Amino acid sequence: MEKKTGQKYEVMKQVMDALEEILCSYQGRGHQSVYMDLDALTLLANLIMYGQMKVEKYQYEYDSDICMDEEAVKRYRELAVQTRWRVGQGTQIEPIRMNALKQFAVMGAPVYDGHIFYADTGCMLVCGEILPFQIFQLFSNRPEVKKLYIFPYPLREEKEKPAYFSFEPAEPAQEEMKKYLQEKWEKVYQAAESISRNVIPDVKGNDF
Repeated sequence: MEKKTGQKYEVMKQVMDALEEILCSYQGRGHQSVYMDLDALTLLANLIMYGQMKVEKYQYEYDSDICMDEEAVKRYRELAVQTRWRVGQGTQIEPIRMNALKQFAVMGAPVYDGHIFYADTGCMLVCGEILPFQIFQLFSNRPEVKKLYIFPYPLREEKEKPAYFSFEPAEPAQEEMKKYLQEKWEKVYQAAESISRNVIPDVKGNDF
């Protein structure tokens, strides 16, 4: 029994570490970690381990000269004005985003709606960091989103193709995510009520 528990822990840790690399691969200012919220991370890892959240990996040919691709640049510039994306900064982030958009060109014209969204297929694209809790919010609050694609920063071993990943919840996963969010908001509400009652004093108009 102890051996099985240890094996389950090792598998869970592997899934959690993989999620760290996929969801929070972009370094720099504001860099986050999936380990900042262990409850949400554990739930997401469990959904994946028990097949309720389908995760697929896709390898692709990274075009290092994509800034010379007029179509890719045009698509990027059209979306940049709707997002916080920068244009012409000469960073590595622009080519990553352009490569991501190029992979999804067959899905039609994207719009920006919190993230890049392809309405015809119900797919959402994230180039950057997203935490498990935010994934739960996305799928729970946006029933039109059927599948989430994540493009990590393409760090890789030499000769290894970069990859992107898709997350697709089954109905049981949808219910678990909603339940988790409801419980979290209930705790926040209770904490706020407690603070209001016990910490913040009553203020009368003539006290000023």
